[in-house]
Amino acid sequence: MIDPIVQRLLEKAIDTPVKLHLLLIFHENPRMVATSRVIADRVCRDMWSVAQSLEEMVEDGVMGRSVSQSGDLSYRYAPLSENHEPIRRLLAGYDDPIERDLLQRIIRDLSTYAAYRRSSAWEHQMA
Repeated sequence: MIDPIVQRLLEKAIDTPVKLHLLLIFHENPRMVATSRVIADRVCRDMWSVAQSLEEMVEDGVMGRSVSQSGDLSYRYAPLSENHEPIRRLLAGYDDPIERDLLQRIIRDLSTYAAYRRSSAWEHQMA
C-alpha cells in the first residue's frame, strides 16, 4: 500500500512519468539550473512535454523558475517546504523495487487523466 502523503503528492504534482523523471534528475543534481531545451536534451525527451511538465511543477511547488537577461526561462529544484517530506517519502519508496513498480503503475494511471485535471500552465504560457 502506498503512503497517503505520497499519494497526494502524485495526484497533485508528480502525475506523469516525465515529471517523475525530472524530479529524480533534479533531486540528484539540486544545484542544476537549465532551460527546458537543455533539460529535454539531458533526459532524452521531447522539449514540449518537458517544458509543460516543468511549468506544471513550478505551479505545484516542486520547481523554481527564473528569467535570464536574454529572456530565457531557467528551472531549478526548489520544492516548497510543504513538499519536502512527501518528496523524501516518494524517493525513499522509489528505492524499493516492489514499491517502485507500484509507484510507476500509479503514475502511469494518473497520466491518463493528467491533462484533464488542470487548466495547464502550458495553456497560459502559450496565450
